[in-house]
Amino acid sequence: MAYFATLPIPSEATQTFAPLLPSTYRDGAGVELRGKPDALFTQAKSYTFIESKNGKLNYHLDKASSHRALQDEYTLRMHDGRDKDYNDLTAHFNRTNRSFMLDHAWNNSLFKVLALQAEHGWQRYVVCFKRNPSKADALRYIEAGLVFCTEKTLPDMLRTIELAQHGIFLPFQLKTRTYGYSVTPDHTDHGKPAAEIAASDRSRYEQRIAAIRTEAQRDDWY
Repeated sequence: MAYFATLPIPSEATQTFAPLLPSTYRDGAGVELRGKPDALFTQAKSYTFIESKNGKLNYHLDKASSHRALQDEYTLRMHDGRDKDYNDLTAHFNRTNRSFMLDHAWNNSLFKVLALQAEHGWQRYVVCFKRNPSKADALRYIEAGLVFCTEKTLPDMLRTIELAQHGIFLPFQLKTRTYGYSVTPDHTDHGKPAAEIAASDRSRYEQRIAAIRTEAQRDDWY
């Protein structure tokens, strides 16, 4: 987080979207949850919330799936069949097996940040990785539709977002030695009501979730 304060763009640490954006969103099962960003950057005609990530994102489609995985592992390891609160489980694994916690906690799910991006739009909410994701992880994120950057490329991302508010639509590009990634603000969204854009983004997100569930069911069938 300290890195954000070194950038020439005004920023502040925050754990709430309010009052600028709704604090709630819906996960892949349609359950309403409360989201928490890490920082807010404010420019002349735009503002963008940032969620910082240090490591790869897991593949749980909704919070209930994450909770089940944590509960099952806790029961197996602790020989304790009692159902545990989700927050208690994440706290336990954060102390005892942080790697497992990151592999299964909802806060670290690709589909959690996708849900928030579908709720707010990627120009209002961007995932920022501390370092370049691996090629395999990056391709997984891109295929799922996530818009992301790294700490190094965050200024470029914010510049792309701000220019779009002035009617200038230039691509953001992330280039590594093994892969490249580019995203350009949709000029057809310029001037549209935020609710209309959000509804379209949410529809695409739900279609992606449905396709993954259908594929998983087909694999189970065969």
